[in-house]
Amino acid sequence: MRVVTLSTKGQIVLPRKIREALGLRKGDRFAITLEGNRVVLTRLSLPERNWRHWRGCLAESGALEAHMADHADEVQRDERMSGRVRSSDLASE
Repeated sequence: MRVVTLSTKGQIVLPRKIREALGLRKGDRFAITLEGNRVVLTRLSLPERNWRHWRGCLAESGALEAHMADHADEVQRDERMSGRVRSSDLASE
């Protein structure tokens, strides 16, 4: 158990190990409640962090590969239109 001291402004500093273990960052918001003689802090989820919930959801869908193929087609089409591709290159397609 770590002991922390209340500042003259009513602030406490959470020990680094606790912040790191919980992934706490500057600006995180908390609900504070009193349970008997205990002060309980509960982190509130922030809207800008909710994107992490969706991270990787398309990993197995093939969406990235399809996007990359579409992009390659667009680049090739743009090169043809700008005249940067030689006609001999087009014959091999």
